[in-house]
Amino acid sequence: MDGHVFISVLAYRLLSWVRRRLEENGDRREWKTIRRIRRSHSLVSTRLPLADGRVIIVRKPSVPGAEQAQIFRILGVDWKALCPATKTEIKQ
Repeated sequence: MDGHVFISVLAYRLLSWVRRRLEENGDRREWKTIRRIRRSHSLVSTRLPLADGRVIIVRKPSVPGAEQAQIFRILGVDWKALCPATKTEIKQ
């Protein structure tokens, strides 16, 4: 129960900070609008099985649209550093 309360308080504080930061920079859109805009920025993963049994996993973030980039800029988030493209090889 204590863990749930801690996570709830932490989430509330984070959302409050995001809302305040956006409002300080003139972005007064409702939270549901911000959530809708952010929802389409994603991390894409592809598994490429090779004939020799190895599997290559490529993970790359999508490029944010103009509104998403504006939100990242206001929040001071470097989306490229946060979600760098990766390539992993699994030997089976």
